[in-house]
Amino acid sequence: MTTHCYTVLVEKENGGYRAHCPALPGCRSYGETKKEAVNNIKFSISYRLESLMAKGKPIPKDGDLARPAQKSA
Repeated sequence: MTTHCYTVLVEKENGGYRAHCPALPGCRSYGETKKEAVNNIKFSISYRLESLMAKGKPIPKDGDLARPAQKSA
């Protein structure tokens, strides 16, 4: 079994917390506490990865969305 590691951003929102994974667009969760939001995003990430694998799609790496800055001419 392969282990994947992703950056997760957690922000305070509406009296609770919102967590999302930039490498997996649309992969987000909520919780009343930071701990709950992080536990929920772990489940969301696992589900997304299982769905991608079942469809035979590539698994994004954590840095796939990072692109070097373009230099202006």
